Amino acid sequence: MNKPDTFAIATPSYAGDLQRCVLLCASIDRFVTGHAMHYLLIEDRDAELFRHLEGPRRRIIVESELLPRWLSSWSDPLSLGRRRIWTSPGALARGVPPLRGWHAQQLRKMALPRHVPEDVLLFADSDVIFLKPFAMGLLCGPQGTRLFRAPGAIDAGMAEHVQWHRTTVAMIDRPMPELPAPDYVTHLASWRSANALALTAHIEAVTGRDWVSAVARHRRFSEYIIYGRFIDAVLTPEQSGHAMVDWGLARSFWSQADIATHGLHSLQDQLGQGQVAVGVQSFLGEPIEKLRLIFETLAATSRPASA
Repeated sequence: MNKPDTFAIATPSYAGDLQRCVLLCASIDRFVTGHAMHYLLIEDRDAELFRHLEGPRRRIIVESELLPRWLSSWSDPLSLGRRRIWTSPGALARGVPPLRGWHAQQLRKMALPRHVPEDVLLFADSDVIFLKPFAMGLLCGPQGTRLFRAPGAIDAGMAEHVQWHRTTVAMIDRPMPELPAPDYVTHLASWRSANALALTAHIEAVTGRDWVSAVARHRRFSEYIIYGRFIDAVLTPEQSGHAMVDWGLARSFWSQADIATHGLHSLQDQLGQGQVAVGVQSFLGEPIEKLRLIFETLAATSRPASA
């Protein structure tokens, strides 16, 4: 008999998103059950800011445990120290251009399965808030572990998404999907750790490079499209243990136009069937106080999740 899957949640974050991460953690503690651990993937210099969030089922993994020493962050002189840049002579020698924090966060996700024991990882970025109870075991059904895949969602006018697919093609050695192509980008993305390990090994076999430099040298990449396309074009969903679904667990707000159209005053009412969370992109600048009030109002009138 196969052993039951084990589950973990993973969140890459940084100092600028600390309060959003605090809110995410509170919502997980209130509404989510069935996970062995919640991992916070944090740049070394920011780790102490997040230390108070650690507990029996939450721990910090610093970036230096996940990524090679040659990829480290520095104060960016072009921003007068307001921003960070990931580079080094070793990175440049490997053909890796200077990277930003969002690149490093994606690489941390791809590296995590090498360092943790759980079978299934649910990635929840700092801008996610759970608003309804969710049992992690629901990620896996008779057909496999859910993997978000929106068929035909990427058309020729979505230049960035098309480039993410082209980058992926260069790393996994499979043909470019015809446009419109599938999209795998979502809030609350679930991966199987064994597949993520197979993915990085495949990238190294195809490119002849370590997987970090093979991915990062392109600079324009999406970890979710890399993983999703690998499942579709290399492993196939049947071999991977995934079941493709075309709806996300979270209601996503990607733009100010989306917020203007739908508003944030009644987020719970905007959740579709099966949705349990919202994702409000941090770069949209919505006040954290507004989001915290929405969560706290719901939490006060909802039953907490049982352990």
